[in-house]
Amino acid sequence: MAINTDVILSRVDGEGPAAQERRGSFPLASLGVRMTDLSILIVTWNSERWIDRCLRSIPAACEGLEYEVVVHDNSDNNIGFAAGTNRAFAQSHGRYALLLNPDCELAPRALTQLFDFLESHPHIAAAVPLLVDEKGEAQREFQLRRLPTLGTLAAEVLLLDKVFPRNPATARYRYRDLDLTEPRKIEQPAAAALLIRRDVFEDVGPFDEQFAPAWFEDVDYCRRLAERHKEVWVVPSAVVRHFGGASLEHMPFGRFVEVWYGNMGRYARKWLGRGEAQALRWIIIGGMMMRWCAAAVGIKPRGVGRSVAMRAYANVLKKAFGRWDSSPSSS
Repeated sequence: MAINTDVILSRVDGEGPAAQERRGSFPLASLGVRMTDLSILIVTWNSERWIDRCLRSIPAACEGLEYEVVVHDNSDNNIGFAAGTNRAFAQSHGRYALLLNPDCELAPRALTQLFDFLESHPHIAAAVPLLVDEKGEAQREFQLRRLPTLGTLAAEVLLLDKVFPRNPATARYRYRDLDLTEPRKIEQPAAAALLIRRDVFEDVGPFDEQFAPAWFEDVDYCRRLAERHKEVWVVPSAVVRHFGGASLEHMPFGRFVEVWYGNMGRYARKWLGRGEAQALRWIIIGGMMMRWCAAAVGIKPRGVGRSVAMRAYANVLKKAFGRWDSSPSSS
């Protein structure tokens, strides 16, 4: 199907033809607009090979719900996931908003289960399904984490989590001891599929668009939720298949590395304090030196050329020595 910017596809109870219309941005309460149960917000960026499967899975996932789908396409001008989500939310009418990556396929009744869970637990601000891979294996290492600290970020930058994967700090950070036979409170789920109350989103505010084009904007938002004592839970009975790669397949390795570590540093400057942020900057410098040396002798990410990897790490070194963008962060 063709993807148009800020198009809303509406269906009631998962039946009937889709209706498409453009809507302006306006405050719903002040205009007395009738709200639907659920708005599904999808930000795409050259996502043609993913979006059809994602959209086809929605009706069965929303059994019994009145919903709309808002697709914001970043293909012409990639303003980033955070900005795209904010634009899509401004176009929506749902009491709940689902942030959904285009490389996800929803299981039947997955969103109905999340919706019912939040309806029956009014003190909980947001809920996520359990992400699984193409084989049906849980992606808990990717999806479920505690909020990062200097120690956990350092362990990843210096590859300590790879060299000593069973160390207790990494195990705690990644919730490896969490029983997923029933819903559990978590600090920082990946936002590949996240259902949040509209009033909570409006209270906490939009995503920080400085985390562009992607990565760490969801970590930042979860930190903001925690600062306001808003709870996020995972509901393992609701399942979403997450294929992964939609953000990476059109981005060169060097650009990804630059954005990833740049946004990591931005998060540290915003939340960890000046001293710890400076410490992380030097840790990143050390980590990039290690990676550059490894790449020089052929130890590099699979599918990435040696010279490409060396240039990418050298670029991050240059950025880190230059302290990246030291402009104030918004909240």
